[in-house]
Amino acid sequence: MMSRCRVSLSPWIVCRPRKSSVPGPPRNRRSSSNFTLIYARCYHPEQARYCRWATFRGLWRWLPLMDAGDSWRLALLVLCLGLSGFFSASETAFIALPRARLMHLVRSRRPGADRVSNIIQRPERFLATVLLGNNLVNTAAAALATVLALNLITNKSLSVLAATAGVTTFLLLFGETVPKNIAWRRSEQVAFAVSRPVRIVELTLSPIVTLLQYFSTMTNRALGISTTTPPIGEEEIRTMIAAGAQTGTVEASEAALLEKVFRFGDRQMREIMTPRPEIVWVEHGDSLDEFLAVYTEHTHTRFPVFNGSMENVVGVLSVKDVLAGIEGLESGGVTGQLQPAFFVPETKSVSETFNVMREGGHSVVLLVDEFGGIAGLATIKQMMAVIVGQMGDEGVAPEEPVTDLGRGAFRMDAGLAISDINEELGLEIPEGDYQTLAGFILDRLGGIPEVGDVMEFGDLRITIIAMERVRIEEVELRRLDSGPGSGTGRYGAN
Repeated sequence: MMSRCRVSLSPWIVCRPRKSSVPGPPRNRRSSSNFTLIYARCYHPEQARYCRWATFRGLWRWLPLMDAGDSWRLALLVLCLGLSGFFSASETAFIALPRARLMHLVRSRRPGADRVSNIIQRPERFLATVLLGNNLVNTAAAALATVLALNLITNKSLSVLAATAGVTTFLLLFGETVPKNIAWRRSEQVAFAVSRPVRIVELTLSPIVTLLQYFSTMTNRALGISTTTPPIGEEEIRTMIAAGAQTGTVEASEAALLEKVFRFGDRQMREIMTPRPEIVWVEHGDSLDEFLAVYTEHTHTRFPVFNGSMENVVGVLSVKDVLAGIEGLESGGVTGQLQPAFFVPETKSVSETFNVMREGGHSVVLLVDEFGGIAGLATIKQMMAVIVGQMGDEGVAPEEPVTDLGRGAFRMDAGLAISDINEELGLEIPEGDYQTLAGFILDRLGGIPEVGDVMEFGDLRITIIAMERVRIEEVELRRLDSGPGSGTGRYGAN
């Protein structure tokens, strides 16, 4: 529809329409003004002959009034925004996808898992593909928006400003923030959905991607950056297990069991052994009656046998062997049924000792200290207790080493390992040259305590409950209401 236009320095032009039989845009009947402020594109800015209508109330009406070229540019601009979001989501999804989860999907033969794995195994090529694609579509979007703004807005400065602000806003919102948030929260679904298109783009841009990958590799070498991905370490696995327990994907009992499996290899034999004063010995040459008297009082399955001195261990006596040959032992000694003793250093790890004992068929191991003396004894059962906990005899529940007395107080065996107490009660008792709570007490006191003596360390109060000569048997540990102290330790009588 023809109209008379008043040319303005602003892209907004005031037009007064003539009467015509050609239908025009609807007029605002509620407006009392004879002029309608419209957004117009004039082919001749100096003499505006053709104007396009769009009232402020119906600003969306300029869309169908653009020419074919502008419509195509707008469509391509929307496509570029979508592709920008696609590349951004692809980058985030493949980075956020847990590697352990992907390995499980590959082993379970989920469709598309091998393709996703192949893309992740070549991170330099993948990043070059998505970054190249993202930069291409972002550049194209900026160019299209600028041309579109120059055609629709007569003021060039304002058109460039509008194009810059519009493209930046839409790319930041729909090309980065929204797709990356979705991909981060749905990394598995997004990675599998975009893996095939990403592979197609990679093949399409292969020459340029290969060139970019080459320059990236050369730059990494010049900077001394290794291109090999470091393997997943034990601490990372333990962290993943703890995170799984917090999120509920791994049950707390399972997480605790797995943590004990890892600690199985970290602990030394001296942490779990039966110390030398608690070993039940059999002397070489003992008769059957003497052995049965020892066995009646201490129902172990194997006993170390010494000859003359406890440092001179000549073997291990199995109750099973004694009972199997009991008819021929009534008049002689039982030590003729000895099995060879197995010795390892007390500092050897539990896992290594367990493997050696399993391969050699040993059930008991004697631990040797740095001076060559017998430090203690350990069995396969004690090693398994590191993972599954204490196990009692058939029909008999194991005695709990820690008893909760309520109100932050616990009664416990002083022979418990410091690491076990810290894990069980969530404490931070420091470790040192000692392994047990009794060793910690003796180290802090600098002397032999008596029953009823009290030691305070930080926010803990430790009371001696039972003694066996100079050995601490049981203690009571209580958390104080006050904050952590200096940690120097002190004790005195009640």
